Amino acid sequence: MKKIINDQVLYDSEKRVLSAQGERMVLSAPTARLLELFIENNYKQLNRELIIEEVWGRHGMIPSGHSLNKSVSMLRKAFTALGMDDLIVTIPREGFLFEAQIKNVSDEVLNCSMATLSTVNKTIKFARYRKSVLLFLFSFIIFVSVGVILVAMLRDHDNVVHVIKSGACDIYTTDDNSTEKVSQFLNSPKWQNFNSICKGRNKVIVFYDDNSLSAGNKLKEYFFSVCKMDQKGIASECENYIY
Repeated sequence: MKKIINDQVLYDSEKRVLSAQGERMVLSAPTARLLELFIENNYKQLNRELIIEEVWGRHGMIPSGHSLNKSVSMLRKAFTALGMDDLIVTIPREGFLFEAQIKNVSDEVLNCSMATLSTVNKTIKFARYRKSVLLFLFSFIIFVSVGVILVAMLRDHDNVVHVIKSGACDIYTTDDNSTEKVSQFLNSPKWQNFNSICKGRNKVIVFYDDNSLSAGNKLKEYFFSVCKMDQKGIASECENYIY
């Protein structure tokens, strides 16, 4: 007789074999008789004395409680290896309870059921594979994007040059600004209003740049950022100005 347990594991009582997803577990004769007793009394509590008598005593064997515990342990390990747990419940000082859905199947129905199960397993494996690929692609895209951003930031940083040190201030500008532009900025009323910050104790970095507002006139837009520098060389508390 062949039975399907929880629509997942096939038990062939003639061969004493549990199988699922290509895995086969051959049971010893006492362990197979124990499983068959559990199946016949599914969802029923069986006391230890009854189990020992049915599995061993009726077959001319004189077992001990250790034999029962060993067979239960082997049966649990077999189910776990085939992807099922907690089918056998231990009732302390009483016995055991087997809880599972059991179906009797013919060879024709069995072949159809196992084919369906195989299809389901392949679908699950494919879904997991596709999820892994998507996660890899997503991580790769993020990695490349971060790399591009860092390269762009480094390129922008390469265009910044140190102009002059004035008191506690280090003044920087872009390398396409001429000395004349820098001189005009340092002599401008706007900078003179902020020059006092270079006399403080905290080191201050000033970034300066200017751009034409349009290609058809000579108007300029000046902007600079004043930041405090802590002892670790980290800039903070930046203030931006445009005029």
